[in-house]
Amino acid sequence: MIDGIVTPALRDIDYLTPAAPYPVIPSGLTVHQNTIYRYAIPTDEQPTLTIVDYIPDYNGNFIKPGYYQLALSDDREFLYLIESKDLIAVIPVFKIAENKHELNKYYENTKELTKEDKKEIAKKKRKEKFQAIIDAKYARTGATKPREYQYMDASIEYIKDGGYYLIMYEKGFIRAWGAIKIKQ
Repeated sequence: MIDGIVTPALRDIDYLTPAAPYPVIPSGLTVHQNTIYRYAIPTDEQPTLTIVDYIPDYNGNFIKPGYYQLALSDDREFLYLIESKDLIAVIPVFKIAENKHELNKYYENTKELTKEDKKEIAKKKRKEKFQAIIDAKYARTGATKPREYQYMDASIEYIKDGGYYLIMYEKGFIRAWGAIKIKQ
């Protein structure tokens, strides 16, 4: 800067150019309007579905072979087929099953306790006590604790009699089955 004169290299770009003739986002969608945000997948940890064959639909489109994430919607009515955070297909769920024994563990307290139940409760209390000590150590050091393992599985098979692909989703204690009807 010499005598208060600002050189062009130091000027603000907006000062030099008028408003851009084209929008910043060509599609008009912002990041949070993307399908992954719109359909609210709870986590990125979903089972992986491997599709080996092309799956055609009635409009002439098809799903390519590859690896996809399979996610269950929050209302448990649809399975979402996701590739690189892009929604590829929405598959209706026709059957859902939850393991009642696991549900009782999570949501209900049984009133009649047997000796085994009392032992399980004591074991659980000991485990929670040790977990509290471990959590305190993680909090002191600032380290992130490892994630608890949750069983996940996704599979697909072709049912020749009905002419559809049966998709099975399993995560934790929830299982869901969906179907993709194909044009024959």
